[in-house]
Amino acid sequence: MPFRNIIELILYKSYTDIKADATRSYLGLAWWIIEPLLYLCGFYILFVLILQRGGPDFVPFFLCGVVVWKWFASSIQGGSQAISIYQGLSQQVYVPKYVFPIIMVMGSTIRFIPVYILLTLFLLFSGIPAQSSWIAIPLVVFIQFCLIIALALLTGAITPLVPDLKVAIDNGMQILFFISGVFFNINEVHEPLKTYLFLNPMAGIIDEYRNVMIRGLWPNMARMGYILLFSIAAGSLGLAILRFMDRRYGKVRF
Repeated sequence: MPFRNIIELILYKSYTDIKADATRSYLGLAWWIIEPLLYLCGFYILFVLILQRGGPDFVPFFLCGVVVWKWFASSIQGGSQAISIYQGLSQQVYVPKYVFPIIMVMGSTIRFIPVYILLTLFLLFSGIPAQSSWIAIPLVVFIQFCLIIALALLTGAITPLVPDLKVAIDNGMQILFFISGVFFNINEVHEPLKTYLFLNPMAGIIDEYRNVMIRGLWPNMARMGYILLFSIAAGSLGLAILRFMDRRYGKVRF
């Protein structure tokens, strides 16, 4: 399939999937805002009002982490199941299997945009001014997008071959959620544990969002480089498996 046709397919399927989601409920696209707001409110009530974690700056600190995590988690969980979700389409017409995880990531990314805009507005209204470091926001977003694409390709390639991996991914995401610094500042963790925690790319991504958006600091380019290299390695492995198994996935029971 020509590259241009692949791009058109990804864009078209992303659009039709979003349109289908909008028609499944009365509120339609409003759920893009309502669902993550309910998600954020639940954690806010638990960790801020009930457990009383952190000081006055904890709310923007926490929301910055959880919004970024939500994009990551929804993309990886969707990407890992992409081949089975689009099994019907793949049986009707040949489509390179690496296209399906990308479609899922694009859908999650489009849903992430309005939530991220709301986060930015919240930071401004909460007294955090727009700073020169905000110029680097597109770089951090791009690095996270590369990481998400890479892991979606890798998990999307392996999950159809090892169905039990879906359970492992779901549980693994819960573990990562609690050790990625969503609720705490990893920079305050003592060594060598701090170094080990930052081996998790999402811990670095979340910290860089806070550096740029809250602390007014420019991204740590060494850390950004590490995450990008990790993404290239993981994405290359996932893409290689998807291409090698491309014609074999149809023989696998989902």
